[in-house]
Amino acid sequence: MSGPSRWWESAREWVGKLPSGLSGQVTVDVARRRLRLSHARVEALTRRALRDVRALSVGDWAHLPHAYDVRLAVSGWKLRVEVAIERLELASGRYDLTLRTPGRVDLEESRAASALVQGVLRIGGGKAALRTMLDQVMPEGLSWDGQRFRVSGELPKEGAVSARFFESSALAMSAEHDPEGVWLSAEAWPGLVDLMQAVLSVDLPRKPPGT
Repeated sequence: MSGPSRWWESAREWVGKLPSGLSGQVTVDVARRRLRLSHARVEALTRRALRDVRALSVGDWAHLPHAYDVRLAVSGWKLRVEVAIERLELASGRYDLTLRTPGRVDLEESRAASALVQGVLRIGGGKAALRTMLDQVMPEGLSWDGQRFRVSGELPKEGAVSARFFESSALAMSAEHDPEGVWLSAEAWPGLVDLMQAVLSVDLPRKPPGT
């Protein structure tokens, strides 16, 4: 068995020994070298990552078979979007999160939304018109190209996912949404120890299991 395969097998055993409330939120797939986070844990982590993004707040959140149905407020504009996590990178004390928008991206009624803009969108401006409008109000670190939201910023100095974990190491992961949660495939698997500690909010050994 190769080194990475041994690591993943040990990781599965490791997760299985955690208290049931924690182990139930993470599933390890050894053969495909990936782990799945429950939808509840994904929501908690995303809210935490976005809470310090200026002029952005996250409201109602529901999970669908293919994406999350989320309400956002961006600089006073209220949006309802369907998003699916595509990629997460943690490196040099920063995070970069890519979210696909495979379904709806709708502007909802808000004080900032004038009747004129609402009319343009209803008549047929669609995503192109919405993108043009959002380009003017998106806060620093947040952008949308009509297909993907990209969120980037500095990791906090303290907390579950802190900058110190990723100052000298990097973690790049791709994501796949499924009905039970989100599968994360590590492209730089040694950094997964830091991620597991962060998502479980529990102190875990700094050495990878099985080493």
